[in-house]
Amino acid sequence: MRISKEPEIRKQELIETALKLFLSKGYEKTSVRDILREIKGSPGMFYYYFSSKEEIFEEAIKYYVENYIKELSQIFKDENLTLQEKYQKIVNAVVKAFEDMKSLSDIYYSPQYFPLRVKVSFKILDGLREPFAELIEKIKKDRNLDSKKTATFILYGVYGLLHKNAENLGEPSSIQSIMNFILELTGKILGTLSI
Repeated sequence: MRISKEPEIRKQELIETALKLFLSKGYEKTSVRDILREIKGSPGMFYYYFSSKEEIFEEAIKYYVENYIKELSQIFKDENLTLQEKYQKIVNAVVKAFEDMKSLSDIYYSPQYFPLRVKVSFKILDGLREPFAELIEKIKKDRNLDSKKTATFILYGVYGLLHKNAENLGEPSSIQSIMNFILELTGKILGTLSI
């Protein structure tokens, strides 16, 4: 007897499976059939939730971003980590995110997906502003410094530097170098030069 799942659970299962396959095989080498084979589903089930492979790809990216925001927010808020540990975990997460996006394929960086990349970027920036501002509030030396504006300024600066040539940003050392620059600049802004 076949076990029927709630529609939202089934849809989420499709998204998670698609993301896993897109990350491991790339967009081009992942077919709708591959996704269905993985969850033992039928084409009718897939097309009940999604109109195309492109649509599930966009949903998979959105799901990835939600988890990325949660991961970084938890790092910002983790009271058991030193500032140095937070910084290293954030750098590692950023490096992994760039590697993951590159593994999806060049399609993510194609003109077709420019609107999605913009939406994703603003969702990340908006999602991280509050937890980063809370961290700034705790560590800043100048009590008159506006933590929310500072968080926005730093996050958008990070975004600009990391995404200026994102499709060409290959090596983790390039990301590390940019993040080190941001760390130094942030330390100067906050009056906390060493972490």
